[in-house]
Amino acid sequence: MIRIRCIGSDGVREMDSEEGIPLLTILGKNGYNVYSPCGGRGLCGKCTVWVSGTGKVLSCRYYPVSDIEVILPGDDEAQILARQTEFLEDFQFRPEPSSFHSPSPYGVAVDLGTTTVALYFLNLIDGAIEKISTFLNPQMRFGADIISRITWSQENDTGLRDLQTVICASMNSELETFLTERDLDTRDIEKIVVAGNTTMLHLLLGEDPVSIALAPFTPVFTERQVRRGVSSGLNINPDGQLITLPCLSAYVGADIIAGLAVLKPLYQNYLFVDIGTNGEIALVAGDTVYACSAAAGPAFEGASLSCGMAAVRGAVSAYSDDGRITVIGNTEPEGICGSGIVDIVAYLLRKGIVDESGFLKDSFVVYPGNNIMITRQDIREIQLAKSAIFSGIRILMKHAGIGFEDIEALFLAGGIGNYINIDSAISLGLLPSELKNRIFPVGNSAGIGAVQNLRSDEHEKRMLRILENSRYVELSDAQDFPEEFAVNMYFPGPSGVDIA
Repeated sequence: MIRIRCIGSDGVREMDSEEGIPLLTILGKNGYNVYSPCGGRGLCGKCTVWVSGTGKVLSCRYYPVSDIEVILPGDDEAQILARQTEFLEDFQFRPEPSSFHSPSPYGVAVDLGTTTVALYFLNLIDGAIEKISTFLNPQMRFGADIISRITWSQENDTGLRDLQTVICASMNSELETFLTERDLDTRDIEKIVVAGNTTMLHLLLGEDPVSIALAPFTPVFTERQVRRGVSSGLNINPDGQLITLPCLSAYVGADIIAGLAVLKPLYQNYLFVDIGTNGEIALVAGDTVYACSAAAGPAFEGASLSCGMAAVRGAVSAYSDDGRITVIGNTEPEGICGSGIVDIVAYLLRKGIVDESGFLKDSFVVYPGNNIMITRQDIREIQLAKSAIFSGIRILMKHAGIGFEDIEALFLAGGIGNYINIDSAISLGLLPSELKNRIFPVGNSAGIGAVQNLRSDEHEKRMLRILENSRYVELSDAQDFPEEFAVNMYFPGPSGVDIA
């Protein structure tokens, strides 16, 4: 038996372990969520920790054989925008005191993201948000994207249970902290409402997600699900409810539907885009909603880039024309997150270091101190990701029979959408230049949607209306998608006109 002394954001802890077990596994079993996009396969090189007397090591490939001290990177600073924006509805709160089992009832709205999880704690007497907490999804150690997590669930005997257990444990930890701070009891958590993509909801409920990854891509459920009390896997009132919001399809989840339902009805024709591992896109054209999922891959989450990382402390989040970098937490840079990579590639295009085809002669050094750079392969990953998003937008417009001149607004949702420089995104051809003055970040619309679902029945009614009027477009079945994708792989030319 060996002892591991761990120094993390929550202070110092000691733990015992058998020899011959990867450090990543030991840390995960003890509640430490180390960023591991490849699922601990030793491929991404991102699960680094500091071992005293040894230096930086890959935790998935480091097997302790004696007592050690481990220093973890900050994992508690996931950067998401939690505030309400001017474009999102604030439905009138409708309390239901007759349904409460506790004299101090609380509800929790959850945005269950692939990378980041946000919890909003609501007082169900007056509808006030009393606390917002965020953490990195601990399932990342099994894979950065949903397909890798589905693969893990199939290739390991306890894979599905592992994925469900770690997310429930992290959520229970946040619940316990909140209750302790306010001298409340588990029975005071009456309702939890969760928005997330279809796979994340399956994993939370312990439902086998394999059908999501296999044609014809039919999930076990898309409808609203309800689990009661302890059967939910969460420490809530025995008569309480865990509710997952409805999805449209395997790849257009409750996060998009909940977000659409909370948007103010300001326009007739508009786009709603969540840039992430699965670029979920909706086009509202009058009374009809066209939706698709663009397989952007994990480039904008940082996972597939040579020096990429999540939007946590140490990540380069912005890059200026004079070479100045902005680092989350104002600390020594350790890598580059999604908004940072968009800025850097836009800079390289403006300076002619990268041409329209994506050619980069030599790796570009962003920060020499830690050898943080952009490689040719990184440029290629960005091209693939941005083409997927832009091509998805184009295909939906063709289905709706409208042009850019007909679109009144483009709403950017999610963490990356909050922080991305719109001019840089246009320079890459990620977002259409035709809509430059009509692009608006709307914050964490999925999280706010879950909040409003807790507050009012009107949000649920809106979601159902959206689902009734939605048409899912499978991009792989679209005849012109391959041509669109090939053309949009190019970066826009110097004139701002896409190369065709």
